[in-house]
Amino acid sequence: MLTSSLSLTQKQQLKLNLQMIQSLELMTLPLPELLARIDDEASKNPTLVVEQPTGSKGVSYEEYLDKYSRRDRTEDYSDSSAYGSDLSDSHQAWLEGAVKEEETLEEHLMGQLGEMKLEKPVFHVCEILISSLDSKGFFQRPPEELLSAGDRQYLDEALKVLHSMDPSGIGTRDWKESLIVQAENLGMKGSELKAFSSLVNYYLEKMRAGKTKDVAKALRMDEEDLAGLFDFLRTLTPYPGSRFSSDYDQLIIPDLSIKQEDGKLVMRMNDMALPVVSVDDEYRQMLKEYSSSGDKDEKEASKYLKSQVQSADQLINQLELRRSTLEKVGRVLLEKQKAFFLFGTRSLKPLTLKEVADEIGVHETTVSRITTSKYIDTDWGVFSLKELFPSALSNSETGEVMSKTAVKDIVKEIIENNTTGKPLSDQKISDMLAEKGISCARRTVNKYRKELAIDSSFVRGV
Repeated sequence: MLTSSLSLTQKQQLKLNLQMIQSLELMTLPLPELLARIDDEASKNPTLVVEQPTGSKGVSYEEYLDKYSRRDRTEDYSDSSAYGSDLSDSHQAWLEGAVKEEETLEEHLMGQLGEMKLEKPVFHVCEILISSLDSKGFFQRPPEELLSAGDRQYLDEALKVLHSMDPSGIGTRDWKESLIVQAENLGMKGSELKAFSSLVNYYLEKMRAGKTKDVAKALRMDEEDLAGLFDFLRTLTPYPGSRFSSDYDQLIIPDLSIKQEDGKLVMRMNDMALPVVSVDDEYRQMLKEYSSSGDKDEKEASKYLKSQVQSADQLINQLELRRSTLEKVGRVLLEKQKAFFLFGTRSLKPLTLKEVADEIGVHETTVSRITTSKYIDTDWGVFSLKELFPSALSNSETGEVMSKTAVKDIVKEIIENNTTGKPLSDQKISDMLAEKGISCARRTVNKYRKELAIDSSFVRGV
């Protein structure tokens, strides 16, 4: 016999409306994409007014549009904070042109190629190579793999042609080879070029660490000559093709700043990076008049204006929510990572998204969204906000809980302070960490070393 019964259950269900979804989406956008979104909304909504601010309550970050390109953090020597000096005037001029140039790199190179008198096969190979360069001016694959067996005999000649073109240093495999080609094009040769090549390939990390004596000894030159060589290096461009790219996402624009000022840590929001967004008062007044009108056409117009004004108001509210949430997160980071802002990366403490979320009274996914693709300017350089949430590792000797970033810093220090005469393997570094009470497997050391842009012991020993 079949029986049926009814039962009542309670459950909570959250339904996101369109406005909530848009708010969450805006939180994740980095500044360049947010600027593009605002421009897009302004082009579709006539009631929206977008204007650049004429004054600032905070600090201007225009210098970062000149100094910091969005970079592959595994291949970058040009960060001024890392190497202890500002970029040269010529390099700044190059960066300033990065967002102004409309001609693509390929168009620029093909224009030069068309003016050269070359044999047909060489010309053809040059065309193939130019079309294969990435936005930095480098080959994404070995150039010989790009050519047929019959074309490879012209590769060396074609490369000489590319290396003679403007911008100097394109048609190379990476930024190191590019710098060496640039130096050759500027007339460097012989023993000086050999020393420069060694400096670029093997000793930039030691120069960054201030170990000039060690590098000078290794290169068999006096410190004064080495200083001149290093100063020359800083006048060159690590990514020569980048000035022809108009992608905004190549630039890092810090969203906030936490720095020491007069002995105190001060947080500032980057308000100058965003325009002032408002609703046109004339349209508000027009909406008011049309809404009370008895005219049929004006009634229809009022419906349209009402939807546009509401959309504009929603965008303004979403931008304010994004800003206020980011500011709250920044203030918690100032408190939780105070030692880092004062003393540098070795002092970063383990921190979770949930800890910050609990402090400001939001869900941890909100903190995850607001810290995605956002950057902070500090006295120690520009960092992504995600880097201020390092995972924890424990020291078995002291019982101290350390951040992953601090351990990476120790790995870097071990490599730089190596005086054995031969490069340390990842296993040896793991063993040395264990002696300090830090449990870090060889695979983990390998991962950290790659994140630090340090070559393997085999490459370092070449």
